[in-house]
Amino acid sequence: MTRQRLSREQSREQTRERLLEAAHAVFMQKGYALASVEDISTAAGYSRGAFYSNFDDKTQLFFELLRREGESIDREFERILGGPVTDAVGLQEALAGQYSRLYQDDKCSLLWMEARIVALRDEKFREQLNGFLEERYAQITHFVEAYCHLTGTPPGAPPREIAIGLMALCEGVSFSYRCVPHIVDGKTAESVLAWFMKASIVMPAPAAAPATHKPATSHKKTD
Repeated sequence: MTRQRLSREQSREQTRERLLEAAHAVFMQKGYALASVEDISTAAGYSRGAFYSNFDDKTQLFFELLRREGESIDREFERILGGPVTDAVGLQEALAGQYSRLYQDDKCSLLWMEARIVALRDEKFREQLNGFLEERYAQITHFVEAYCHLTGTPPGAPPREIAIGLMALCEGVSFSYRCVPHIVDGKTAESVLAWFMKASIVMPAPAAAPATHKPATSHKKTD
């Protein structure tokens, strides 16, 4: 059986995928600062020329990894929010369940943590990270607004603030799960994330005003 020859476009896409996979492994092992284009190219089985035919530098490749992971996560939330709503509680549970698993499903969570550290020391990198964060906040804000629209529920806080909080919480829980799993184990991580997701996207019903009792009218008999 003859092997089908890849088209030029298919071959280039295959090269990009192998470079991305190799880069993820190298970044996880060495960290962003110590990883080099040479390291990534060698791990993927290509030359530096092949690397630069697909990416401008390792920073562009780094953010491409984060972007792809974000898009993968987004597709699941789009699927949950895409159908007709017949059960608002069920929709809330589905969203909370998906969010609560991100601490373990997100393959780039450690890269996110490193990106924050690198940004503190590298102004140019920080500018790119800020731009990327704005994209993520905008997407999560859209999901919060979509949920509120579908269920007719006012958000418990400004949607953008909810988005920032949900992303920061997920990063923090993921970091704790990896660093101190004896304190923040999987069950605890999922419980914390699910609880905060539910609490943040639902506006509690206003408390009923206490009933006012009028003093009883005295019917005093007069002579």
